[in-house]
Amino acid sequence: MPLNDHITAPASDDTGPIPAAGAESAEESAESAVPGRLRGRLLSAAGLVAQHRLFCLVLSAAALLRIVVMLGYPPAMFFNDSYNYMTDAVTKTPDAMRADGYPLFLYLLLPFHSMNLVTGLQALMGLAMGVAIYAVLRRRGLPWWGATIPALPVLFDVFELQLEHMIAADALFYTLITLVLVLLCWWDRPPLAVAVLVGLATGYATTVRSVGEPLLILIVVGMLARRMGWRRIAATAAAGLLPIVGYMAWFHSATGRYALDESTGTFLYSRVQSFADCGRMNPPADLRALCDPRALKDRPISQEYLWSNDTPLAKLTGKNPAKRFTPAIESLTMRYAKLAIESQPLDYAKVVTKDTLRSFYWTREGTNDKASSSVGNLEGSGSKFRFESSVEDVPSWVSHNPTNARAAADFGGANYGQPKVVRPWSTILQDYQKRVYLRGPFLLLFLLVGAVGIALGVRRKTRVPGTGWGGLPLLPWLVGVALLVLPAMTAGFSYRYVLAAVPPLCLAAGLTFAARGNLITWLRQRRG
Repeated sequence: MPLNDHITAPASDDTGPIPAAGAESAEESAESAVPGRLRGRLLSAAGLVAQHRLFCLVLSAAALLRIVVMLGYPPAMFFNDSYNYMTDAVTKTPDAMRADGYPLFLYLLLPFHSMNLVTGLQALMGLAMGVAIYAVLRRRGLPWWGATIPALPVLFDVFELQLEHMIAADALFYTLITLVLVLLCWWDRPPLAVAVLVGLATGYATTVRSVGEPLLILIVVGMLARRMGWRRIAATAAAGLLPIVGYMAWFHSATGRYALDESTGTFLYSRVQSFADCGRMNPPADLRALCDPRALKDRPISQEYLWSNDTPLAKLTGKNPAKRFTPAIESLTMRYAKLAIESQPLDYAKVVTKDTLRSFYWTREGTNDKASSSVGNLEGSGSKFRFESSVEDVPSWVSHNPTNARAAADFGGANYGQPKVVRPWSTILQDYQKRVYLRGPFLLLFLLVGAVGIALGVRRKTRVPGTGWGGLPLLPWLVGVALLVLPAMTAGFSYRYVLAAVPPLCLAAGLTFAARGNLITWLRQRRG
């Protein structure tokens, strides 16, 4: 299959209406050409649907499912960060805890004053990811069912649906990363304009979620391995830096510091407290206040060190969490975290490995947790991240704070977007979530299959010409693994973070079976 041809161009001899010879003037011919082109495009679209009718049935089911979500829990679902995102969008001020790429997206939608629009667009993002994965795999030679399987988790996983329906940065981040990877896998050597687009999308993704900060480096390394050409690689790197540098300049205008946020040290501090032993670290006097005297078995999960008032950090900063993300505290927590990692590197590796492996468990932990500060809700699996029979009221710290209340009202109206539970649609979703989500062992299977694809791409005998070292699966696999491991390294475990790795790893697994030299071909050769 030629890699620069459209995969879905329908076979059609129709080129619009054919005028009778000499029967039309030039003006009449021009007028008839317009409906002719329109008719041709409609026929082309109909042919596209017909050619991919089985996948279109799958896509229709996924779309109907998202309609059920919007009917069952209008207008949106929330967790604590949701209200901060809306406030940042309205006030147009940088946030110390997280970069404001997602509030920029919300700001662009603010004139419509509609949460339904936000969640509707995020639902379309979920569908677009599934279509993109399917399209690139078909282009690379897979049959319809082979291209559909890697798209199924994105299209039908209940936790993906829930995050799409939440005022949260996740769906936008997943979509940007999927767009980048699909574009880079669509061509062996993408056009220069596409390389620029890849860089811009990667740079913007960096401002949407902090875990995206190393991704531009990974993308450039992957492009080097794929031998995409220096001009394209340089264009991607330069374009990727533009959103990052621009955001840092904006952050500087408000804070006097060039940065994306002021939370890296505090999050890393929360990570290391699961193993940090001040008796072994021997910290200087100014860091001893951050030591936790409790035995390791009695300590809370990492996220508790950010938000709980029963931690050494809280005793140092007070009960207002915002005071835990100041430049002075950032400096202290970063020094403490680095000292802990340098003093106990094996313990650090152990907790990172343990949290990464939790991604592959069969069942989710904490799914019955209801309280906002429960382990389940802090790790993305509690009631806030599930379709429940009731929903919490808007928090008092939103409704009683003029700035937060105005922002919530700008998007959600007089009741601040208070979500509703509407039967029977909500009941359907509550039953659906018990059964349909990507189990951890299947995610591990996608990861291992992608690794096999890379191994085949490394060997000269099985390498597909034009795809460089590591082959087509290399880039999405690297990104997927990074999105699994980086949160465990820098903050702690959350099922929200795991979902970010699903589209890249599914794409990598699909590409393992694509084109010449694929896994199936290699297995057949081994049997022969």
